[in-house]
Amino acid sequence: METYYITVNDINNLTIGASFLGTGGGGDPYIGGLMLKKELINKGKLEIVRKPKSIGNDSFILGSAMMGAPIVMIEKLPNSSEAKKALEAYSNITGYKIDYITPLEIGGVNSTIPLITSAKTGIPLIDGDGMGRAFPELQMTTFYFYGVQPSPMVIFDERGNVSIIQGIDGYWTEKIARIITVRYGGSAYIALYGMNLHTYVKTAVLDTLTLALEIGELLNQKKLDDVLQRLNATILFKGKVSDVFRRVEKGFSKGHVIIEGIEKHANTSLRIDFQNEFLVAKTNRDTLVTVPDLIVVLDMFSFKPITTDRIKYGQRVIVIGVPSNERLRTIEALKYVGPKAFGYNIPFIPLEKRVKDLEN
Repeated sequence: METYYITVNDINNLTIGASFLGTGGGGDPYIGGLMLKKELINKGKLEIVRKPKSIGNDSFILGSAMMGAPIVMIEKLPNSSEAKKALEAYSNITGYKIDYITPLEIGGVNSTIPLITSAKTGIPLIDGDGMGRAFPELQMTTFYFYGVQPSPMVIFDERGNVSIIQGIDGYWTEKIARIITVRYGGSAYIALYGMNLHTYVKTAVLDTLTLALEIGELLNQKKLDDVLQRLNATILFKGKVSDVFRRVEKGFSKGHVIIEGIEKHANTSLRIDFQNEFLVAKTNRDTLVTVPDLIVVLDMFSFKPITTDRIKYGQRVIVIGVPSNERLRTIEALKYVGPKAFGYNIPFIPLEKRVKDLEN
Protein backbone atom coordinates (compact mmCIF):
# COMPACT_ATOMS: atom_id res chain seq x y z
CA MET A 1 0.00 0.00 0.00
CA GLU A 2 1.05 3.58 -0.63
CA THR A 3 0.40 6.31 1.92
CA TYR A 4 0.50 10.09 1.81
CA TYR A 5 -0.65 12.86 4.13
CA ILE A 6 -3.10 15.75 3.92
CA THR A 7 -2.31 18.94 5.84
CA VAL A 8 -3.99 22.30 6.40
CA ASN A 9 -2.33 23.58 3.23
CA ASP A 10 -4.22 21.00 1.14
CA ILE A 11 -7.72 21.89 2.35
CA ASN A 12 -8.48 24.58 -0.20
CA ASN A 13 -7.42 22.39 -3.12
CA LEU A 14 -9.37 19.45 -1.73
CA THR A 15 -12.65 21.29 -1.19
CA ILE A 16 -12.52 23.00 -4.60
CA GLY A 17 -11.67 19.77 -6.42
CA ALA A 18 -14.23 17.71 -4.51
CA SER A 19 -16.89 20.34 -5.13
CA PHE A 20 -16.09 20.11 -8.86
CA LEU A 21 -16.46 16.32 -8.83
CA GLY A 22 -19.55 16.62 -6.62
CA THR A 23 -21.47 18.05 -9.61
CA GLY A 24 -23.34 20.57 -7.47
CA GLY A 25 -24.03 18.32 -4.47
CA GLY A 26 -22.45 16.53 -1.55
CA GLY A 27 -23.00 19.38 0.89
CA ASP A 28 -21.42 22.79 1.39
CA PRO A 29 -17.63 22.59 0.81
CA TYR A 30 -16.92 25.83 2.68
CA ILE A 31 -18.40 24.55 5.95
CA GLY A 32 -16.67 21.20 5.54
CA GLY A 33 -13.35 22.92 4.90
CA LEU A 34 -13.64 25.01 8.04
CA MET A 35 -14.37 21.95 10.18
CA LEU A 36 -11.46 20.03 8.65
CA LYS A 37 -9.11 22.98 9.15
CA LYS A 38 -9.93 23.02 12.86
CA GLU A 39 -9.04 19.33 13.13
CA LEU A 40 -5.80 19.59 11.17
CA ILE A 41 -4.57 22.60 13.12
CA ASN A 42 -4.65 20.34 16.17
CA LYS A 43 -3.53 17.08 14.54
CA GLY A 44 -1.12 18.40 11.89
CA LYS A 45 -1.70 15.81 9.18
CA LEU A 46 -3.91 12.90 8.16
CA GLU A 47 -2.78 9.58 6.74
CA ILE A 48 -4.34 8.57 3.41
CA VAL A 49 -3.94 5.03 2.09
CA ARG A 50 -3.67 4.81 -1.69
CA LYS A 51 -3.75 1.75 -3.96
CA PRO A 52 -4.63 -0.72 -1.19
CA LYS A 53 -3.55 -4.33 -1.73
CA SER A 54 -6.41 -6.66 -0.94
CA ILE A 55 -4.85 -10.09 -1.35
CA GLY A 56 -4.80 -11.85 2.02
CA ASN A 57 -6.06 -8.74 3.78
CA ASP A 58 -9.31 -8.97 5.76
CA SER A 59 -9.19 -5.42 7.13
CA PHE A 60 -12.63 -3.88 7.74
CA ILE A 61 -13.69 -0.66 6.01
CA LEU A 62 -16.67 1.56 6.89
CA GLY A 63 -18.27 4.49 5.05
CA SER A 64 -18.75 7.85 6.76
CA ALA A 65 -20.93 10.70 5.47
CA MET A 66 -23.62 13.31 5.99
CA MET A 67 -27.14 12.55 4.78
CA GLY A 68 -29.90 15.00 3.91
CA ALA A 69 -30.61 18.14 1.92
CA PRO A 70 -27.34 20.10 1.52
CA ILE A 71 -29.10 23.45 1.93
CA VAL A 72 -30.16 22.48 5.48
CA MET A 73 -26.55 22.30 6.61
CA ILE A 74 -26.04 26.01 5.93
CA GLU A 75 -28.50 26.83 8.74
CA LYS A 76 -28.03 23.75 10.95
CA LEU A 77 -24.30 23.68 11.51
CA PRO A 78 -22.76 20.43 12.82
CA ASN A 79 -20.36 20.35 15.77
CA SER A 80 -18.07 17.98 13.78
CA SER A 81 -18.29 15.03 16.21
CA GLU A 82 -21.54 13.48 14.95
CA ALA A 83 -19.93 11.32 12.25
CA LYS A 84 -17.37 10.01 14.75
CA LYS A 85 -20.15 8.99 17.14
CA ALA A 86 -22.02 7.25 14.31
CA LEU A 87 -18.85 5.26 13.56
CA GLU A 88 -18.43 4.32 17.23
CA ALA A 89 -22.06 3.26 17.49
CA TYR A 90 -21.64 1.01 14.44
CA SER A 91 -18.57 -0.64 15.97
CA ASN A 92 -20.35 -1.17 19.31
CA ILE A 93 -23.46 -2.64 17.69
CA THR A 94 -21.74 -4.97 15.21
CA GLY A 95 -18.58 -5.80 17.15
CA TYR A 96 -16.40 -4.94 14.16
CA LYS A 97 -13.10 -3.16 14.65
CA ILE A 98 -12.88 -0.40 12.02
CA ASP A 99 -9.49 -0.51 10.27
CA TYR A 100 -10.13 2.07 7.55
CA ILE A 101 -12.68 4.78 6.74
CA THR A 102 -13.94 5.49 3.23
CA PRO A 103 -15.93 8.38 1.77
CA LEU A 104 -19.19 7.33 0.13
CA GLU A 105 -18.92 10.08 -2.45
CA ILE A 106 -16.37 12.65 -3.51
CA GLY A 107 -18.35 15.88 -3.31
CA GLY A 108 -18.59 18.97 -1.14
CA VAL A 109 -18.79 18.30 2.59
CA ASN A 110 -18.90 14.55 2.08
CA SER A 111 -15.30 14.64 0.97
CA THR A 112 -14.32 16.26 4.27
CA ILE A 113 -16.61 14.47 6.77
CA PRO A 114 -14.64 11.20 6.48
CA LEU A 115 -11.38 13.11 6.93
CA ILE A 116 -12.74 14.77 10.06
CA THR A 117 -13.84 11.37 11.35
CA SER A 118 -10.36 10.02 10.60
CA ALA A 119 -8.75 12.90 12.51
CA LYS A 120 -10.99 12.36 15.52
CA THR A 121 -10.54 8.57 15.65
CA GLY A 122 -7.01 8.09 14.34
CA ILE A 123 -8.34 5.56 11.78
CA PRO A 124 -6.69 6.08 8.36
CA LEU A 125 -8.71 6.98 5.29
CA ILE A 126 -8.75 5.04 2.02
CA ASP A 127 -8.24 7.07 -1.19
CA GLY A 128 -11.44 6.18 -2.99
CA ASP A 129 -15.22 6.28 -2.72
CA GLY A 130 -18.37 4.63 -4.04
CA MET A 131 -19.34 7.10 -6.76
CA GLY A 132 -16.45 9.04 -8.26
CA ARG A 133 -18.84 12.01 -7.94
CA ALA A 134 -21.93 12.64 -5.75
CA PHE A 135 -25.43 11.14 -5.91
CA PRO A 136 -28.47 11.83 -3.69
CA GLU A 137 -29.48 8.32 -2.58
CA LEU A 138 -27.79 5.59 -0.53
CA GLN A 139 -28.16 2.78 -3.06
CA MET A 140 -26.50 4.88 -5.76
CA THR A 141 -22.99 3.58 -5.11
CA THR A 142 -20.64 1.26 -6.93
CA PHE A 143 -20.55 -0.73 -3.69
CA TYR A 144 -24.26 -1.53 -4.03
CA PHE A 145 -24.20 -2.07 -7.80
CA TYR A 146 -21.67 -4.83 -7.29
CA GLY A 147 -23.11 -6.63 -4.28
CA VAL A 148 -22.42 -4.77 -1.01
CA GLN A 149 -25.40 -3.92 1.22
CA PRO A 150 -25.54 -0.53 3.02
CA SER A 151 -27.04 -2.18 6.14
CA PRO A 152 -26.50 -2.33 8.97
CA MET A 153 -26.57 1.45 9.02
CA VAL A 154 -26.28 3.93 11.89
CA ILE A 155 -27.78 7.43 11.82
CA PHE A 156 -26.72 10.01 14.40
CA ASP A 157 -27.90 13.60 14.86
CA GLU A 158 -26.54 16.64 16.68
CA ARG A 159 -28.77 16.00 19.70
CA GLY A 160 -27.40 12.51 20.28
CA ASN A 161 -30.30 10.55 18.80
CA VAL A 162 -29.22 7.23 17.28
CA SER A 163 -31.09 5.00 14.83
CA ILE A 164 -30.01 1.60 13.52
CA ILE A 165 -31.39 0.33 10.22
CA GLN A 166 -31.27 -3.21 8.87
CA GLY A 167 -32.93 -2.80 5.48
CA ILE A 168 -33.71 -5.76 3.23
CA ASP A 169 -31.97 -3.99 0.34
CA GLY A 170 -30.52 -0.62 -0.63
CA TYR A 171 -33.85 0.88 -1.64
CA TRP A 172 -35.52 0.09 1.68
CA THR A 173 -32.49 1.28 3.61
CA GLU A 174 -32.66 4.57 1.70
CA LYS A 175 -36.41 4.99 2.27
CA ILE A 176 -36.22 4.35 6.00
CA ALA A 177 -33.07 6.42 6.49
CA ARG A 178 -34.53 9.34 4.55
CA ILE A 179 -37.64 9.45 6.77
CA ILE A 180 -35.48 9.37 9.90
CA THR A 181 -33.21 12.09 8.53
CA VAL A 182 -36.19 14.34 7.82
CA ARG A 183 -37.43 13.78 11.38
CA TYR A 184 -33.93 14.60 12.66
CA GLY A 185 -34.26 18.04 11.07
CA GLY A 186 -33.22 17.46 7.46
CA SER A 187 -29.63 16.36 7.96
CA ALA A 188 -27.84 13.65 9.93
CA TYR A 189 -24.57 11.68 10.00
CA ILE A 190 -24.24 8.09 8.93
CA ALA A 191 -22.01 5.02 9.12
CA LEU A 192 -22.71 2.23 6.62
CA TYR A 193 -21.39 0.00 3.83
CA GLY A 194 -19.13 -2.08 6.03
CA MET A 195 -16.98 -4.49 4.00
CA ASN A 196 -13.57 -6.12 3.89
CA LEU A 197 -10.69 -4.63 1.95
CA HIS A 198 -10.81 -7.27 -0.79
CA THR A 199 -14.44 -6.37 -1.57
CA TYR A 200 -13.66 -2.66 -1.40
CA VAL A 201 -10.92 -2.86 -4.03
CA LYS A 202 -13.26 -4.76 -6.36
CA THR A 203 -16.17 -2.30 -5.99
CA ALA A 204 -14.83 1.19 -5.22
CA VAL A 205 -13.79 4.05 -7.48
CA LEU A 206 -10.16 4.45 -6.39
CA ASP A 207 -7.84 7.49 -6.16
CA THR A 208 -10.64 10.07 -6.07
CA LEU A 209 -9.15 12.11 -3.21
CA THR A 210 -5.93 12.36 -5.19
CA LEU A 211 -7.93 13.46 -8.23
CA ALA A 212 -9.83 16.09 -6.21
CA LEU A 213 -6.57 17.53 -4.89
CA GLU A 214 -5.17 17.72 -8.42
CA ILE A 215 -8.27 19.39 -9.89
CA GLY A 216 -8.48 21.85 -7.01
CA GLU A 217 -4.86 22.90 -7.45
CA LEU A 218 -5.39 23.49 -11.18
CA LEU A 219 -8.58 25.50 -10.63
CA ASN A 220 -6.94 27.62 -7.95
CA GLN A 221 -4.25 28.38 -10.52
CA LYS A 222 -7.04 29.14 -13.05
CA LYS A 223 -5.78 26.41 -15.37
CA LEU A 224 -9.21 25.40 -16.62
CA ASP A 225 -7.88 24.05 -19.91
CA ASP A 226 -5.66 21.64 -17.98
CA VAL A 227 -8.66 20.42 -15.99
CA LEU A 228 -10.65 19.85 -19.17
CA GLN A 229 -7.78 17.90 -20.69
CA ARG A 230 -7.19 15.87 -17.52
CA LEU A 231 -10.84 14.76 -17.36
CA ASN A 232 -11.65 14.66 -21.09
CA ALA A 233 -14.28 17.27 -20.20
CA THR A 234 -16.13 19.73 -22.44
CA ILE A 235 -17.47 23.26 -22.03
CA LEU A 236 -21.14 22.90 -22.91
CA PHE A 237 -22.55 26.35 -22.24
CA LYS A 238 -21.76 29.87 -21.03
CA GLY A 239 -24.36 32.25 -19.71
CA LYS A 240 -26.11 34.16 -16.94
CA VAL A 241 -28.39 32.54 -14.37
CA SER A 242 -31.83 33.99 -15.02
CA ASP A 243 -33.98 31.86 -12.72
CA VAL A 244 -33.61 29.34 -9.90
CA PHE A 245 -36.45 27.20 -8.61
CA ARG A 246 -35.50 25.33 -5.43
CA ARG A 247 -37.44 23.42 -2.78
CA VAL A 248 -36.75 20.90 -0.04
CA GLU A 249 -38.87 17.82 -0.67
CA LYS A 250 -38.73 14.53 1.24
CA GLY A 251 -35.23 15.24 2.46
CA PHE A 252 -33.83 16.36 -0.90
CA SER A 253 -33.03 19.75 -2.36
CA LYS A 254 -34.86 19.68 -5.70
CA GLY A 255 -35.41 22.16 -8.51
CA HIS A 256 -33.96 23.58 -11.69
CA VAL A 257 -31.84 26.42 -12.97
CA ILE A 258 -32.35 28.44 -16.15
CA ILE A 259 -29.25 29.97 -17.77
CA GLU A 260 -29.49 32.47 -20.62
CA GLY A 261 -26.64 32.01 -23.08
CA ILE A 262 -23.92 34.51 -23.97
CA GLU A 263 -21.18 34.62 -26.61
CA LYS A 264 -21.74 31.74 -29.07
CA HIS A 265 -24.64 30.53 -26.91
CA ALA A 266 -26.56 33.82 -27.19
CA ASN A 267 -30.29 33.49 -27.95
CA THR A 268 -30.29 30.02 -26.34
CA SER A 269 -31.28 29.02 -22.83
CA LEU A 270 -30.14 26.01 -20.83
CA ARG A 271 -32.15 24.25 -18.14
CA ILE A 272 -30.38 22.12 -15.53
CA ASP A 273 -32.50 19.95 -13.22
CA PHE A 274 -31.15 18.90 -9.85
CA GLN A 275 -31.87 16.62 -6.91
CA ASN A 276 -29.08 17.62 -4.52
CA GLU A 277 -26.80 17.17 -7.59
CA PHE A 278 -27.18 18.39 -11.18
CA LEU A 279 -28.92 15.64 -13.15
CA VAL A 280 -29.85 16.70 -16.68
CA ALA A 281 -28.83 19.69 -18.81
CA LYS A 282 -30.83 20.51 -21.93
CA THR A 283 -31.65 23.33 -24.30
CA ASN A 284 -34.99 23.68 -26.07
CA ARG A 285 -33.65 21.44 -28.84
CA ASP A 286 -31.08 19.11 -27.35
CA THR A 287 -30.20 17.14 -24.25
CA LEU A 288 -26.53 17.95 -23.64
CA VAL A 289 -25.66 15.64 -20.76
CA THR A 290 -27.36 13.35 -18.23
CA VAL A 291 -26.46 11.36 -15.16
CA PRO A 292 -24.26 9.49 -14.47
CA ASP A 293 -21.99 11.85 -16.44
CA LEU A 294 -21.10 14.96 -14.46
CA ILE A 295 -22.61 18.41 -14.90
CA VAL A 296 -20.38 21.05 -13.32
CA VAL A 297 -21.27 24.75 -13.00
CA LEU A 298 -18.32 27.12 -12.50
CA ASP A 299 -18.21 30.83 -11.75
CA MET A 300 -17.07 32.40 -15.00
CA PHE A 301 -14.49 34.63 -13.35
CA SER A 302 -13.06 32.62 -10.45
CA PHE A 303 -13.52 29.13 -11.98
CA LYS A 304 -14.83 27.96 -8.60
CA PRO A 305 -17.61 25.34 -8.62
CA ILE A 306 -21.11 26.47 -7.63
CA THR A 307 -23.28 24.03 -5.67
CA THR A 308 -27.03 23.62 -6.11
CA ASP A 309 -27.68 25.36 -2.79
CA ARG A 310 -25.44 28.34 -3.69
CA ILE A 311 -26.47 29.01 -7.28
CA LYS A 312 -28.48 32.22 -7.64
CA TYR A 313 -29.85 34.80 -10.05
CA GLY A 314 -27.33 36.91 -11.90
CA GLN A 315 -24.29 34.65 -11.67
CA ARG A 316 -22.30 34.31 -14.87
CA VAL A 317 -21.35 30.71 -15.27
CA ILE A 318 -19.61 28.08 -17.36
CA VAL A 319 -21.32 24.69 -17.64
CA ILE A 320 -19.00 21.74 -18.11
CA GLY A 321 -19.72 18.12 -18.93
CA VAL A 322 -17.40 15.41 -17.59
CA PRO A 323 -17.48 11.71 -18.53
CA SER A 324 -18.22 9.56 -15.48
CA ASN A 325 -16.12 6.66 -14.29
CA GLU A 326 -16.63 3.50 -16.34
CA ARG A 327 -17.98 1.69 -13.26
CA LEU A 328 -20.99 4.02 -13.44
CA ARG A 329 -21.67 3.28 -17.11
CA THR A 330 -22.28 -0.46 -17.00
CA ILE A 331 -25.73 -1.88 -17.68
CA GLU A 332 -26.00 -2.84 -14.01
CA ALA A 333 -24.97 0.61 -12.76
CA LEU A 334 -27.33 2.48 -15.08
CA LYS A 335 -30.29 0.73 -13.42
CA TYR A 336 -29.48 2.80 -10.32
CA VAL A 337 -27.89 6.02 -11.63
CA GLY A 338 -29.00 6.41 -15.24
CA PRO A 339 -31.61 9.03 -16.25
CA LYS A 340 -34.51 6.58 -15.86
CA ALA A 341 -33.56 6.00 -12.21
CA PHE A 342 -34.43 9.68 -11.63
CA GLY A 343 -37.72 9.54 -13.56
CA TYR A 344 -36.51 10.82 -16.95
CA ASN A 345 -37.60 9.03 -20.10
CA ILE A 346 -34.20 9.70 -21.66
CA PRO A 347 -31.65 7.06 -22.67
CA PHE A 348 -28.16 7.40 -21.31
CA ILE A 349 -25.84 8.40 -24.12
CA PRO A 350 -22.19 8.95 -23.10
CA LEU A 351 -21.17 12.60 -23.10
CA GLU A 352 -18.49 12.01 -25.73
CA LYS A 353 -21.10 10.72 -28.20
CA ARG A 354 -23.60 13.48 -27.42
CA VAL A 355 -20.94 16.14 -28.04
CA LYS A 356 -19.85 14.50 -31.28
CA ASP A 357 -23.46 14.23 -32.50
CA LEU A 358 -24.10 17.92 -31.72
CA GLU A 359 -21.00 18.94 -33.64
CA ASN A 360 -22.08 17.03 -36.76
